[in-house]
Amino acid sequence: MINYIREQLQEFAKLQGDKPAINLVIPLQSFNLLSFLKGQTAAPCPIYPAIYWQDKKQQQTIVCLGQIESHHNIPSPTQQASYFGGLAFQQHGQQWDDFPAIKFIRPALEFILENQTMTLTCHFNGKHQIDKTLLYVEQLQHVSELSKIKSKIMTRTDSPTKKQWAELVELAIEYKALIPKVVLSRQTELDCTHKINHIDLLNLWQKANPSSFHFSFQFSEKHAFVGCSPERLFQREKQQLTTEALAGTISRGRNEREDHLLLQSLLTDKKIDRENYLVQEFIISNLKQLKAQVTHKEPYVMQLQHVQHLCVPINAIVKENTTDSQLLYRLHPTPAVGGSPKQPALQFINDNEPYRRGWYAGTVGYLRKNKSDFTVAIRSALISENKIKLFAGAGIVTGSIASQEWQELDNKIETILEVINHG
Repeated sequence: MINYIREQLQEFAKLQGDKPAINLVIPLQSFNLLSFLKGQTAAPCPIYPAIYWQDKKQQQTIVCLGQIESHHNIPSPTQQASYFGGLAFQQHGQQWDDFPAIKFIRPALEFILENQTMTLTCHFNGKHQIDKTLLYVEQLQHVSELSKIKSKIMTRTDSPTKKQWAELVELAIEYKALIPKVVLSRQTELDCTHKINHIDLLNLWQKANPSSFHFSFQFSEKHAFVGCSPERLFQREKQQLTTEALAGTISRGRNEREDHLLLQSLLTDKKIDRENYLVQEFIISNLKQLKAQVTHKEPYVMQLQHVQHLCVPINAIVKENTTDSQLLYRLHPTPAVGGSPKQPALQFINDNEPYRRGWYAGTVGYLRKNKSDFTVAIRSALISENKIKLFAGAGIVTGSIASQEWQELDNKIETILEVINHG
């Protein structure tokens, strides 16, 4: 494969010169992109950034390696450009190492599997030299077999602690007149016996919850941010926009009958209905402020391995001049991860949560001229050597009970804990 790609680039250079202004698209025989990415991250000199993306319907799987551009703002794609990256939960204050408030890259190499067809797009912008892309190609490794996790959990530290959580929930309810809903969250830090291979972890997580977005963003050897998120922020295809209000959670049942009863309770519970309605109202209102035509469908229950969520699909036709930047700033973060009203809820979180969310509950995805796709970065983990930070949140409204919300947090990280413990 490397020889073939090299030959294609060399022929392209003869036609387009040393710094092409257009991309080169090379058809390839299909292979497993997650196995391929594992091979690259295990290389003696790994290529960074290294990004994995799969949409929730598994129609598109992408691996990006290297970069020809890096931006700390939201770029506006033109022609053949693609940008991959994300926004932190809040765009102020200190952020995680490697994961600033906003970061997008235009990859050097973009491997795409779509409709069972594999291609490699070599990106060029009139400034990037073909020789630099050839250096990336020479560094490519063979696929590496995916395996079980060979590490066990030694210690677990929750922040906030269970006692601090109860106090936080009580405080949030005291503010109910000002903030009808605030989403509080917890970081669970695990110390493990051995270094965690984040690609193996993502593979097992993906198998446990296939109908989710799957992603991995690694900008250096220090950290990898991975996730298996059920929640779409938005997908835009030209002027057609798809989004959803995903809020309200209950556990799965121990048997089919109990599962069905819990599902029905999600559809009829007034507290959950209120929690979801605040998210719907926020999304629809913000889209209408951009002069979009908005419709929504009947709620349904999205079932995952250990939890089920109330979901209301929302569709819109946006104006031709509406930008992805406007959509990101309008819709992120929704009350599903922040609260309502937006600014008081975010301030409450900023003042009271004992850790930095960083890109957890932020948004990750990609931008193209005719299509963009973003997920809300929940059910996610920050991995470094033998440490894993897991994140989970719960919407606090009138009627919330701290112990039940704590259990919801545990339910939300149960899948990933099982993956680590049992592989």
